[in-house]
Amino acid sequence: MLTQCTQLLKRVSADPEALQLLQHATSPANKQAFLTKLDNFASQLKISARGLDLFRSFLTWCRSAKSLSTNLQAAIQARAHAEMQKRATKHAFIQRTNLDWKHFDRDAFLATIPIKEVKALKTPFPPIGHHIAISPSIAKKWRHYFASAKQPDKRKRRRPIHLLNSSKLTVDLPPTESALFKNKKGDIIGMVIRNFCPNQGAVAWADLVAERALSLRKNIRMEDTGKLVQVGYSAGSRSSPKFDWVKNLLSNAHSDDALAEINDDDSSVFAFAWQQLRSLLPMPVIDDFDLYLNGTKIKRMDANGHLPSSKSQRSYSVKIGDNEFDFHHAELAPPTGVFGQNYSRPIHYETQPHKYAASWTLSRNAGSPEGMHFYFAKYGIQVQAAPNTVIVWIPSEPHGTCLPNYHPTDGDPPILQRGLAFITSNRLPLVWQQYVDGHITHAQALHKIAYKSDEHYS
Repeated sequence: MLTQCTQLLKRVSADPEALQLLQHATSPANKQAFLTKLDNFASQLKISARGLDLFRSFLTWCRSAKSLSTNLQAAIQARAHAEMQKRATKHAFIQRTNLDWKHFDRDAFLATIPIKEVKALKTPFPPIGHHIAISPSIAKKWRHYFASAKQPDKRKRRRPIHLLNSSKLTVDLPPTESALFKNKKGDIIGMVIRNFCPNQGAVAWADLVAERALSLRKNIRMEDTGKLVQVGYSAGSRSSPKFDWVKNLLSNAHSDDALAEINDDDSSVFAFAWQQLRSLLPMPVIDDFDLYLNGTKIKRMDANGHLPSSKSQRSYSVKIGDNEFDFHHAELAPPTGVFGQNYSRPIHYETQPHKYAASWTLSRNAGSPEGMHFYFAKYGIQVQAAPNTVIVWIPSEPHGTCLPNYHPTDGDPPILQRGLAFITSNRLPLVWQQYVDGHITHAQALHKIAYKSDEHYS
């Protein structure tokens, strides 16, 4: 075996491509490229790699060798230097993105957020069941579409447009201001955090992943503006209900490797967002999510089981330029989320298995007059849209988003707003737990999935 290992080291030393791959073997992808080359050499030399961590074994053999060629020593040293630089860069990245915050860091941050005490209105404003337009020109662009266009689902009634009178708003939060909204009892009813992620490279990475997901996956809200796609686990299709990873890609032509990369990146973005939310959001909001996650023992968003590790503690990666930061033994995101682009929805309320929901607007290239602002309609609050903004709300209270300022027939609108949200269908844990426990039949589960809606307009 010793002679074979020596021969393996000589093979690597004599192969310029292998040496180049070794120097850059600091990320999973680059390490795998070198391992492929190394495994090929091992097979030729009849070295059994079964049960071995071949990469780790190779480094051990290098350290144990009496002498190494100059070029192999240089490659190993270059990799070690690159690994040290990567660790330093990762440490700086963690500090810049709040991932290492403690409770006192959270408390200090929350102390800087203005608290606004709000009171529930007798009648929600903007009104429930209406699309919202903030200007007559926006209302005019969308009026014919919502009144006469072909309906994706004829069971859903058409919704009128309400022209917003901003003087009736109790709060109109500018795009530069954060706020923590509380009622008279001191309960949190919502929150807005501007400049949520301090690292613009990470925001840009998340936005690129969202852009790709939106181009590859099916729209789940055809009756609304823009596009909304689901990521993670679902209760299956209406014709074949089951708890499974979403099967909503527009094409079946993706290779297994490409599909794994898509799911890995989507899940990693949500894991990264989830870790930041856990660092910054008030404990009542985090405790609410934890109660749902720990109480149901529901699976996390794990790229359909592809992200390595066990239970909820797994690994995810953040890719910024040439850097790929791996986070091991991290808590993954809740099982379901959505990416959205130019999305708006009438004022409504819905049931979810947790009290709070949260969204992260990643990018926006338009000013406030272009629309797509968020409303806490129970309290008459408008939150003007801005990039890198997190909004927390209570789904069971009336809320919605106003229309964008472009014509519905514009296939390439000049306005772009993109983001993600942590939302969960109430059917996901409820119906399938009932089915798994044997409390309802398959036919009853199918009926609830197909006909029970989480959304309400009256």
